[in-house]
Amino acid sequence: MIIRGARRRRALGAVAALLALAACSSDTDSPVGLEPVGGGPVGGPIGGASAEPTGNPTPSGITRVGPEALGPVAPGERPPQVVAVAFDGAGVAVGGKYPQFQFWRDVSRDANARFTYFLSGPYLLTHDNIDKYTAPQLGTARQSMPFQVSGVLPLPGQTETDAVRYELEQLRDAHAEGSEIGTHWNGHICGDQKGSVARFSAEDWQLELDQFRSMIDNANSNNGIDPPVELGFTGADVVGSRTPCLEGNYKALYPVLEKAGFLYETSPTPDASSPTAWPQRGWPETGPTSMWVFPLPYVPSYGTGRRILAMDYNFCFQHDRCNTKAAYPTSTTDAWGQQALDTYRQYFQRNYTGNRAPVILGNHFAMWHNGAYSNALADFVTETCRKPEVRCVSYRELAEWLNATPEDQLKSWRLGEFDKYVDPNPPAYGQPVPNAPRPQAAEG
Repeated sequence: MIIRGARRRRALGAVAALLALAACSSDTDSPVGLEPVGGGPVGGPIGGASAEPTGNPTPSGITRVGPEALGPVAPGERPPQVVAVAFDGAGVAVGGKYPQFQFWRDVSRDANARFTYFLSGPYLLTHDNIDKYTAPQLGTARQSMPFQVSGVLPLPGQTETDAVRYELEQLRDAHAEGSEIGTHWNGHICGDQKGSVARFSAEDWQLELDQFRSMIDNANSNNGIDPPVELGFTGADVVGSRTPCLEGNYKALYPVLEKAGFLYETSPTPDASSPTAWPQRGWPETGPTSMWVFPLPYVPSYGTGRRILAMDYNFCFQHDRCNTKAAYPTSTTDAWGQQALDTYRQYFQRNYTGNRAPVILGNHFAMWHNGAYSNALADFVTETCRKPEVRCVSYRELAEWLNATPEDQLKSWRLGEFDKYVDPNPPAYGQPVPNAPRPQAAEG
C-alpha cells in the first residue's frame, strides 16, 4: 500500500460516549469489528428537476447545498448512483477540541453533498440538566454514567450553555442546507446489562423517542437560551434512526417507529447484507415493516482478505482494536486512512459500474488515530460526489425516492437490467486526494 502523504493532523482521544470497545474480532474470512459495544452531467438532474434547486436561499437565508434532488427515472434507463453518508453522535465539539459539525457542513458544500446527522438527545442538555433524561430501566441520568450518557460537549472557551446554543445553530443551519437530522437516541448503553438497548421493550423505546423529541422541542427552555434558537424543524419531523452500538430489540423498536411515521432505520447489520444489494423493507431481525432498512454493509477491506462494516470505527478496530490512547507516527495513521479511502473507493466503483445499489456509509464525529478515518471519508466524498450520475444525499432523501419509485422498476434495478456505466476517471488506488478539507482544532 502506498502511504498517503503527510497531512495536518492533531491527535485526540475518542468520543466519550462511544469509548466502549467491541469484543468482536475475526479471522480473515469474517467481518471485522462492529460499532462500539458496551444518466446526466455533473450536478444536473436525473429523471427530473429538483423541487428545491441547489443554490436557492431557504427561508432562513441559508443556501441549500448538494445535488439536484432525486427524481423519476425513465423506464429502462440507468438509475443514479446514490451515496448516503451519515454521522453518529452529531455533537459540536467531540473530544472537546474539534468543531466537527461545522467541518462536515463545509465538506458537504465543497463536495456537493447532503448528509444525515444522527443526534444524541442529551447533547442538547448541559450536564447540570442531565437529570432531565430518564434512562429506561435505570432511572434518572447522572454524570456518573461514564461513556453511557453525555451532555453537551463544549469547544474551548465555551460555557455549556454557549455550547448548547452553538449546537442548536449548527442543527438549524445543517437542516436549512438540506441535510437531515436523525436520531441516535439518548443513552449509549449497550451490551446485555440492565438498561441496554438490547433489552428495551416497546414501552422503553417509546419513552426514549418521546424524550428525544422533547429534548429537541424544549432545548431552549431546558437550558435558559434567550433569545431562543429556532431550529426550523421539530422532534416530530425526525424520520430516521440509528441505535446506539447498532444494537437493540428491533422487533420491539420497529412498530414504535412505524407508528411515529419513520421512513427508515439503519441499525441491523445482517451478515447477508451485500454491498451490491438494494435496500429492502425488513430483515428477519426486524420482522415485517413498511420502513426501509439501510444496513451498513460488510465490504472487502482493501488489500486484505477480510470484510469490514462500512464505518470508521470498524477500521479503527481492525487496525488496533481502536486503542485511541496509543500514539502512532503519521506514516502509520496515514496508511490506515489510505486503506479506509481505498476500501470506500472499491465499494463505490463496484456499484457505480454495476447494479447501482446505493452506497451506504457511516462515520462518527471523531478524530481517531490522527483523524485518519474522517480524513479518508472527506477525501472520498470530495472526489466522488461530483462524478457523473452520482447523487450524494441524505438517508431520508433515499427513502423518499425509493417510496416514489415503482416496484417493478426497483426490481429491474436489483437485477441490473440497464446498460452499465464505464467510469472514464476511475480512482488511483493508493493516492490521496489533493486539497481535500482537513479538520482543524479550535483555539482555546
